[in-house]
Amino acid sequence: MSGFQFDQAINFYRNKIKLPSSGWTDIWQEQHSHAFVVAGAAHDALVEDFYNAIQKAKWEGGGYAEFRTRFDEIVTKHGWAHNGAPGWRSRVIYDTNITQSYNAGRYQQMVALKDIKPYWEYDHTSIEHPRLEHKAWDGIILPADDPWFVTHYTANGWGCKCRIHALSRFEAQRKWEAKGNAGPDAAPPIEWEDRIVGKNGSNPRTVRVPKGIDPGLAYNPGKAWLEPHTVPPLQGYDAVLKERGSSWPTGFKSPALPKPTKVPADVILPAETAPEVAVADFLDVFGASMEMGAAFTDAAGSSLAITKALFQDGSGEFKWMARPDKADRLRYVNLMAMTLIEPDEIWWVWVQDGKDNGRWRLKRRYLRAFEVDGSSEFAICVFEWCRAGWTGATTFMASKKSADAREAYFDKQRDGRIVYKK
Repeated sequence: MSGFQFDQAINFYRNKIKLPSSGWTDIWQEQHSHAFVVAGAAHDALVEDFYNAIQKAKWEGGGYAEFRTRFDEIVTKHGWAHNGAPGWRSRVIYDTNITQSYNAGRYQQMVALKDIKPYWEYDHTSIEHPRLEHKAWDGIILPADDPWFVTHYTANGWGCKCRIHALSRFEAQRKWEAKGNAGPDAAPPIEWEDRIVGKNGSNPRTVRVPKGIDPGLAYNPGKAWLEPHTVPPLQGYDAVLKERGSSWPTGFKSPALPKPTKVPADVILPAETAPEVAVADFLDVFGASMEMGAAFTDAAGSSLAITKALFQDGSGEFKWMARPDKADRLRYVNLMAMTLIEPDEIWWVWVQDGKDNGRWRLKRRYLRAFEVDGSSEFAICVFEWCRAGWTGATTFMASKKSADAREAYFDKQRDGRIVYKK
């Protein structure tokens, strides 16, 4: 597989949603075809760095050796306490993502060729310590549509290098005859067993898997990718980080307009308030000051650094000094702080810098609806944060605006994927 380069595998990897997680089993089986996670990487900046490091190492030629170096740099940068030795952990992260990308891309290619090559063969590769079940499947030839490939399409274990090959009728017939068979093999019976997953996480649970397949890998990554309607949708950070108590929702509908929070008129600072005072008030809410920052964990479990740097540009100058017209927005810093601390909703959207090879950055958008007491004036506050900085805006709508108009405007602020709803 070394040096492979084809569009299907690349697109499989690039189209994944990047999600922090407490463990690899926070999302399950087919959902890994639509989400990139690193077990125990609980913050978006850490996940973002791993995602970009794998992509650069594989598709720009550096391979595992480059990722191994980047792994150490990323771990040091974020102070990440991971399980296992660095060499082992980095190899698992790299090989799992590259192998499943290859398998998913290969599946798409073989599906496209089913009319020409309608049979698939299981190929157990020679390794130092073979799994006996995988070795027993070696050479099995079944119709491409056989249900056995739903659970037994490779990879079927951590470090598994087994492959599936597409065969024409002629190629399959020759192999059957060599084995003394007149036609297709019989699909091996599936023996199910109970296994415990998430032992080191917060939600250990028992799952049923086919014997011989590691938990979480009893699925076809390419089928899950090409048929997303068959995969339980990823619908929220709370559902990703916690074992769900009920089934995944089958569809998505934008939430209704949240009930506005009533606030006194004096939360909006007077127009003559000095910018330095407004910023100090904002920082104070989070236990920070102009001299010292603070760490804040939002309602979805992600951490943000609250410092005066939020109000400075890249050169360290305060933004209102370069753009005095922006200083007026600081009148609403109290609403922004309230939105960040207790949002009605949090949305995540991944954006790419520059061209196709640019880095991906996660933007987190916090939304909250307010109603100013005494005037019934409706306000929507948006606080958007990413590693490159933040933006904040508060829009007021007169009380005469209908509920439908308010809801329509609020809905326009929703972007990406909802990860928290109050």
